[in-house]
Amino acid sequence: MLHPVIVHFSIATLAIAVVSDFLYLLSKKQSLWDMSNYLLGLGTIFAIGAVLTGQQAIEIAKIPPQVEDMVYDHRDFGQMTMWIFIALSLMRVLFIWQKLFRKRIKWIYYGLALLGLVLLFRTGLVGGQMVYLHGVGIQKTTPPPASKPSFED
Repeated sequence: MLHPVIVHFSIATLAIAVVSDFLYLLSKKQSLWDMSNYLLGLGTIFAIGAVLTGQQAIEIAKIPPQVEDMVYDHRDFGQMTMWIFIALSLMRVLFIWQKLFRKRIKWIYYGLALLGLVLLFRTGLVGGQMVYLHGVGIQKTTPPPASKPSFED
């Protein structure tokens, strides 16, 4: 399954993009602005991949009935998060093009970025609970039987 790999890239790139944006507000360092530009675009692509591979994982994984609601909650919040970051990416392009980051309207962008970050972490937390507490998506294997060491060839 590709979902666990892609989702970690999505979380990391999007979180760093949003944090870089807020650090830019404080410091006005161009490098933070540039980093956020690239990471937001890349993270949004990873978020789309995470949602698509997550949907595939739902179809493949054996989901215990007691965690079904948690799985679908995770899926719904993942989709919401993806759409927020798609909107942020498009909004960022528009705001740069129209020079709107110099006006008060920029706070709509930053508010949405903060909401996206909260949803990103909430979605990741639920995903982690599904895997680590409930074993969703984990293939349980039994270890081979122990054998006596042999010194003969």
